[in-house]
Amino acid sequence: MSTTTRLVTVDATGSTNDDLRQELAPAGRLDAAAADRWPHGSALRALAQTAGRGRSGRDWVTPPGVALTVSFVLRPLVPGDRLGWLPLLAGLAVRDALAPALEGLPWRARTKWPNDVVVEPSGEGKVGVDGEVPGWGRARKIAGILAELIPAPGGGDGAGAPVRREEAPVVILGIGVNVGQPPEALPVPWAASLRSLGAGGPRSDPGAVLEAVAPRLLRLLGEWEAAGGDPDGALTATGTLGQDLREACATLGARVRVSTPGGDVSGTAVGLEPELRLRPDGGGPERLIMAGDASVRAAEPDGRT
Repeated sequence: MSTTTRLVTVDATGSTNDDLRQELAPAGRLDAAAADRWPHGSALRALAQTAGRGRSGRDWVTPPGVALTVSFVLRPLVPGDRLGWLPLLAGLAVRDALAPALEGLPWRARTKWPNDVVVEPSGEGKVGVDGEVPGWGRARKIAGILAELIPAPGGGDGAGAPVRREEAPVVILGIGVNVGQPPEALPVPWAASLRSLGAGGPRSDPGAVLEAVAPRLLRLLGEWEAAGGDPDGALTATGTLGQDLREACATLGARVRVSTPGGDVSGTAVGLEPELRLRPDGGGPERLIMAGDASVRAAEPDGRT
């Protein structure tokens, strides 16, 4: 994979994110020698993962050969206060990378705030999914993303972009994609894999998915960096990177319930900044949700949500 500066593949591990954190910051702070061994754009891949983690400490275990489990080492040259865009950019990269494998199938991939990739019916044929799953509707999760920060030596106020990679904080970006699991092997009703959706052939191999994800991720990061970390300032073939992020996000426009550290909030998702801008039910000022899990609200018998 020529787009990464270094790729290490192991047969199995507990968590690629944990392994990289232990390697890069064994004493809780960034180790310069380890950072040299794992430069920007390098990656650790495991063919099987026994103690992977998602948001809120959820476990994610994958047997050999059926999923892509990889963690990238990134040192973005953007202001620290704009690093919140990174999981969304990663989701967009995964969405784009999965599109060829879904060609000809009645599914399309989209992102879900803050760090998931889902598939939803495209309206082009029978999808083979009966009913809705509470919190997910007819969407199914196919990939998850977990970003963890190791501060740069000397810290910083987050206002200015670092000039050199060596001065930037490290983001360990874990990406997990369900690829070859049969339907009966998926752990929860709202999960999907490329195989369970009907995808096959060389594009649905975990290695091929990595070959598609890596260059797309690094290209998007380059465009984001060139715009100073502002996706609305990065021009793309269809407008701006900010527009691409918002159009890809299935959460925007939906009636959702967001579980936050301060309690549940319900309303309509109206903006991505990268925080989720929510218009609360019952009126009142819009809120910016910094972190949380968003679930789709089910329709009530009269059609309301």
